[in-house]
Order: sequence, then C-alpha cells, then structure tokens
Amino acid sequence: MSSLDPAIPGRSHRVFRGAAMTFAFVLACQAMWILTAEFYRPELPVFPADAKAADVATTQRSAATAAASVGVVRGDLWAECALTYLGLLWNDNQDRVSPQTPETMQRAREVADRALRFSPHDARIWLILAGLDSRFDWLNGKAAAALRMSYYTGANETELIGLRLPLAVRSDALSNKDFQQLVGHDIRVIVTRKPGLKPVILAAYRDALPTGQQFIEQTLTEIDPTQLERLRPQQ
Repeated sequence: MSSLDPAIPGRSHRVFRGAAMTFAFVLACQAMWILTAEFYRPELPVFPADAKAADVATTQRSAATAAASVGVVRGDLWAECALTYLGLLWNDNQDRVSPQTPETMQRAREVADRALRFSPHDARIWLILAGLDSRFDWLNGKAAAALRMSYYTGANETELIGLRLPLAVRSDALSNKDFQQLVGHDIRVIVTRKPGLKPVILAAYRDALPTGQQFIEQTLTEIDPTQLERLRPQQ
C-alpha cells in the first residue's frame, strides 16, 4: 500500500498553475508597459545635426516626455526627451521654437540628469550636459568634464561632431594633451571620412578661443593644408 498522500499531485499542479499564471500576468504587464511607451514615442534622429533639425525635435517634446514618463527607468527614452532641448545649444538658433528661459534650461538639465542616471554610457547625454553647463560657466569644470565623457563614451559617433567640435575649441580643457588627441580625432574624421562636415570646422574656428583656433590650424597643417587656406579669410 502506497504511503504517498494522493492530494500531493493535485497540490503540486495547483502551485504550478498559480506560478504560471503569475508569470503570464507579469509578462502581460511588461508588454503593456513597453507598448504604451512606444505608442507615445516620437520618431527622432539619433542626434539632430543642426539648428533646423533641433527645432524639429523640439516640436516633439511633449510626446517624448510622455514616453519617458511611462518608461520610467528606460534611459533611451529619457535620452530622446533630452534631445528635444538641443535647440537651446545651437548658436544660430534664434530661439524660434525653444526660448532659453531659466525654467526651460533648468528642465533641460533635470531631464539630461535623469537620462544619465539610467544610461551613463550614452555620449549624447554627456554632450547635452556639456552644452548646457557651457552656457553658464566653462571655468567651473563641469562642462569640460562632461565634454570629456562625451568623447570617452562616443569618440566614433560622428553625428555628434557638429556640436561637439565647436564646444571643444571653446573649452579650456583643450590645453590638456589627452583632450587634444580626442578633438584632433574629430577633425581628422571630418577631413578623411566625412567631407560633408567641413563647414563645421569653419564654424568652430570662427567661434573658437585663440588657443582653439591655433589648435585647428596646427591640426590642419598636418592633414589638410588646403582646408587651412580656407580658414584664413575667416580671420
């Protein structure tokens, strides 16, 4: 005569069924969470390449904020929300869409900080923080540190060069040899692989500090003297 309790198989079956239903419920909630965020998520470029593209991204701020709020801990969504504030950073943006009010600047900083908390590997966020901090004070070290991190985490992300190079040649960090190598890499990428970005060098040179202008001249002397000749009429 078996000593096994006949109720044990039935109890095990109920436990398994309960666990399976709980797991299915969790998966359903997760799917709903993801799909809801994607419903609000706007289509944005990886990184707006100029003031016009930044203005277009600004018009998607409400949708991007809604998606990030639903996503809660999704750093990619908070990063995209931060991208909608890039219009604040372009010199040729005349505040048509994104006025640089203290409230807007503060909100941009809060969004970028939250994005960084969840995605510290994202070079775009570091660059946005560098741009925001540079509006207040390059000498406080925060902007230069964030700019360095944008290079360390995304040295080969060419879509960042249009904003990163102008910031770099206006930074006191350019006196550092290691930082010079990072900035020089951007210039070399433009000359050798991305000739369409050559106007970025001209624009960066025009707004650079004297040390930044000298650095651009020295770098171009080594790799593209022809491009150097085009800079000189800008002086």
